[in-house]
Amino acid sequence: MRLYKVFPLLAVLTGLVACTREDPQSSSQLSASGMREAAAAHYESYGRALATPRRSAIAGFYHPDGALIVFNGEARRQSQAELKGDYEGQWNPPAFFEWEKLTFDSIAPNQMLVTGGFRWLAAGQRDTARYIYAGMLVPVDSGVRIVFEHETLRPKP
Repeated sequence: MRLYKVFPLLAVLTGLVACTREDPQSSSQLSASGMREAAAAHYESYGRALATPRRSAIAGFYHPDGALIVFNGEARRQSQAELKGDYEGQWNPPAFFEWEKLTFDSIAPNQMLVTGGFRWLAAGQRDTARYIYAGMLVPVDSGVRIVFEHETLRPKP
């Protein structure tokens, strides 16, 4: 990946780390290994919901306060209600979906960076599109939820 493409992502992640720190007394506390396990389970369930598709469940993978979504360079903060409306309305589910090589890295107490990719086959297409993926999870009372998600179509080799 070219450095000029990495620096904006790093700036966003640095800002998110600073903005999402909560008072340790009031947030759910998980060890790094607990966060990693919770994150892996979260993404397994999230992938199944996308692939099935279970439209009504997908918004629930995001933080109750919403999330910053960056898709192919376009950033948009979405509330939980907006996410729910999108996934239950205009969203076109994939004919096939699969995560690729997700890694889970603790970047601060109670913050997990998820990187890797995914394959997405749009209805009516012959080949899957491959995406680069980054997400950040934080704990909530019911597990972990996505507060930041970045998806970029991977250039063809």
